[in-house]
Amino acid sequence: LQIRFRDRLSSRSRRNQIASKRFDSSVIVTKVDLEIESGELFFLLGSSGCGKTTLLRMMAGFYEPNEGEILFGDRVINKVAPHLRNTALVFQNYAVWPHLSIYENVAYGLRVRKLTKDEIKTRVEEALSQVQMGHLADRKPSSLSGGQQQRVALARAIVVRPDLLLFDEPLCNLDAKLRIEMRDVIKKIHTETGITAVYVTHDQEEALSMADRMAVMDAGTIRQVGSPQEVYTQPANLFVASFIGELNQIQPDSPLGQFFQAKPGSTLAFRPEHVYLDEKGFAATVIKSSYLGSKNEVVLQTEDQKQIKAWLPEYHEPGTAVQLNVHPDHRFQFAD
Repeated sequence: LQIRFRDRLSSRSRRNQIASKRFDSSVIVTKVDLEIESGELFFLLGSSGCGKTTLLRMMAGFYEPNEGEILFGDRVINKVAPHLRNTALVFQNYAVWPHLSIYENVAYGLRVRKLTKDEIKTRVEEALSQVQMGHLADRKPSSLSGGQQQRVALARAIVVRPDLLLFDEPLCNLDAKLRIEMRDVIKKIHTETGITAVYVTHDQEEALSMADRMAVMDAGTIRQVGSPQEVYTQPANLFVASFIGELNQIQPDSPLGQFFQAKPGSTLAFRPEHVYLDEKGFAATVIKSSYLGSKNEVVLQTEDQKQIKAWLPEYHEPGTAVQLNVHPDHRFQFAD
């Protein structure tokens, strides 16, 4: 495993083995070769069971790779115990101690590190202020909402000033409004602290809205690494294109595939937002139309019964005859 976290004093690069992680006969992570820059908010994105949490736990030191190396800077840390790696992990279930006050929850890691009372006080107050929880320092976790408990968990992680901050789907237990709110909190704190952070999620919207860069994972392998814009607009393969966002897929020998001059032996694809109506386009009929405020979600059906999803600025009644088109710059073609 090459997960190399460059320190702030060195830009030297080093190549290492690719990695695998097995449990008994099951291969969970295979042939991962990854470099994460110092200070990045880096996302591991994929569906359940793709290996992203296993990869995160390898960074934390809970699992050791069967092959390859993990480097923090130029330091190989395969055999380094978790508590000696100076990492902090934010869990999805908050994991705050119910018998301790908010202050004591956040102070715990500093007491273990035997900091002075004054330094503990200064750093705890600073961390609670960053997550806007200073006014609740004397409360017990049972009196807090889920979003507030997750803020406490975040403060407890950043107060120790880790070299690496790890997030294991931290927002999945929150409702939609709180998830959006906590995204902003995490992004703001990351910007302020500059801590290298790795964030595991299955939520595409979280990754697209928060990540500096991301790795899309599938079946234990990394299928593409890039910025959110690169992954969305320049997907490396059909899996990535279909996993990130919505996608229409067209066979090259279909009437629409021939109209778009698709290459033989490929799959033509395009996103709903790139469909537009054009009098020189391909004939279709509106069979479903949903007004969603900011857009109209439309399902178009061609004469050969192919259904195309489109997001159009105007509402069109079901049964309306239209002609669809997609600009060549917005058509993907992937080899089968």
